[in-house]
Amino acid sequence: MTQPDHPQQPVQNAKIQWQDDTPISTEYGDVYFSKDNGVEETRYVFLQNNHLQSRWRSNSSSNSIYSGNSIYSNYSKNPASFTIAETGFGTGLNFLCAAQLWRQVNRAFEHLHFVSVEKFPLTRQQLHDALALHPEFSWIAKPLLQHYPPLVKGTHRLYFHEHRISLTLMFGDAHTCFQSLNGVVDAWFLDGFAPSKNPDMWQPQLFTQLARLSHGQTSFSTFTAAGVVKRGLQEAGFHVNKVPGYGRKRDMLAGHFNCGQEKPTHLPHHEKPWFQFHYKTQPHGKVAIVGAGIAGCSAARSLAHRGWQLDVYETQDSIASLGSGNPSGVTFVKPSIHDTAQNRYYQSAYFNATRAIRNLFEHHNMAEGEHWGLNGVIRLAYSEKEAAEQEALLASGVWPADAVQPLTTAQLEQEYNLTTACNGLLLKHGGWLNPPIYCQTLVQHPNIQVHTHRPVTNIQFTGTYETPFWQINDKEEYDAVVLACAFDCAEFELSQHFPLRSIRGQITYLPATEDSRHLAVPVNYDGYINPAHNGFHCVGATFTPKCNDSNELEEDHQWNLNQLRGVLPKLAQQLDDNQTHQGRVGFRCQTPDYLPIVGPAPDMEKCNTDYAPLGKGFLRNPFPINNSLPGLFLSIGHGSRGITSTHLAAEILASYICGDPQPIDQDVLEAIHPARFLIRNIIRRKC
Repeated sequence: MTQPDHPQQPVQNAKIQWQDDTPISTEYGDVYFSKDNGVEETRYVFLQNNHLQSRWRSNSSSNSIYSGNSIYSNYSKNPASFTIAETGFGTGLNFLCAAQLWRQVNRAFEHLHFVSVEKFPLTRQQLHDALALHPEFSWIAKPLLQHYPPLVKGTHRLYFHEHRISLTLMFGDAHTCFQSLNGVVDAWFLDGFAPSKNPDMWQPQLFTQLARLSHGQTSFSTFTAAGVVKRGLQEAGFHVNKVPGYGRKRDMLAGHFNCGQEKPTHLPHHEKPWFQFHYKTQPHGKVAIVGAGIAGCSAARSLAHRGWQLDVYETQDSIASLGSGNPSGVTFVKPSIHDTAQNRYYQSAYFNATRAIRNLFEHHNMAEGEHWGLNGVIRLAYSEKEAAEQEALLASGVWPADAVQPLTTAQLEQEYNLTTACNGLLLKHGGWLNPPIYCQTLVQHPNIQVHTHRPVTNIQFTGTYETPFWQINDKEEYDAVVLACAFDCAEFELSQHFPLRSIRGQITYLPATEDSRHLAVPVNYDGYINPAHNGFHCVGATFTPKCNDSNELEEDHQWNLNQLRGVLPKLAQQLDDNQTHQGRVGFRCQTPDYLPIVGPAPDMEKCNTDYAPLGKGFLRNPFPINNSLPGLFLSIGHGSRGITSTHLAAEILASYICGDPQPIDQDVLEAIHPARFLIRNIIRRKC
């Protein structure tokens, strides 16, 4: 089950030459869009030939078959969202035109997902120059530029909640990106450079992935009429028509997927059937969230954006009162050159969280500085090992200059007034926030109802696999339930088997002084210190397994202060007046592999029966797929990284529930899957 560990490769940005107002790729010697009229070309080739206007208006779909991750499942009528996937983002023109049509149409759908891959993405400046050619799209081009991600490998999801649009950008080649994608696609924009210029993309493995993600009503269109494309699509199961092309192009291709395959029930062991999931598009319904910390509130918000009705149940008298109750926390990641599932998860979570947090607070008109700030996090090179890792990261180029900036001791003194013997890095997108305020803001949505002092004592499955229903406390019925209640999951028979560990942590409150108020960004080392909030700094935090003492310990306060003195002695002297120290004790919910538990809850009894041959080495026969409890999901075990981790976890759960494209690759989904510990125990004969 160990994931491979090898260095990441830096993302190579596009190389562009301009001829008048037309960008041309020097890699491929081809234009990004028509010299005649790129906007009208997109509208004709992709919008009109996928019949988007009529489909978005009517949404009167008959039963069809959908596919996802090699698993076929029945299509639900009137799905809440519509997904477009594209084989080349380029300058973003196709996305802009689709978004404009979406904005203009009186839609029956709740949400538009646009997924696009790009092997050579534009830099922010290149994108700015390209978007400036089309001022009519400024309403969405401006936030696109604002939230455009650094060119870091992986999946990046951008949110335009005001318009009910999500953009998922995958940096990499099309074959690899779509192979790792899960969900269902309703329309394909087969763009990218011409097959004669870019033959590596237009290959059978690409068409195979298009078919895997398609369903009986999935359409496609492409500017090309090349024989290799026509034959490849037909062999993959698409019905292909040759239709008149745009402008001077005589022909192009358009059509739909012919879905005639039956749903498989078993797969060989190397395809890991225990992690497979029946993705199906869903009409929005009603979901219960158990737990009102950051994990539960984030999950509620992601589903509320998709039109679902949420009831959030909290045992305590107020939300964010236990593990999410610190007055100040940091969204942060330790950058790494190692391309592991764990690093990809936290890296993607970090970029997703920083975009989502800024979106959320700005949407609610909460000015930066009072309860939040995303103007960077300083990571000090506090040890020889950390210094070597930072040096290797900068040399690798996998995190570009718009994501991290090296800082010398002189720069830290001059630019941040920090006296230290350590160099460091500035993570430009990170920052701090007040977790209780964050949670309160997350649940400020008309689709979310919070029930405090309402413990959930019983969860019972009352439906069928195709139409799951769950009953809470023998009363309320829901289409799905999300358990985001940390250790309280052990109170329910269906989720009591997860190996959760309690890690005690203590923070120290230090009253701000006139000198210390200059601290503008969080500083991370073997501990951390945050900017002053409500008159004091949070300094932390201890990490003490196997300790259940909820009382503050003076030796822990001293540990926090000693870490601060070791790297920032002048700041520590300004703050520490040897008074009686105060702080807060909390207990992190952590897993043995330091990754959260996110995804569908496994049916423990069925898994132990169906996968028992794994423990005996009997691997010849295929295994049943997807032995999860339908409609029951988890987001727990986020440990000390909850602010960073939980938003991506929420989007992953929403994608499972709604059939939306997943915001992370398949290897990562498996690494955080709730069934992973159960399968490991079966293989090791611990069950």
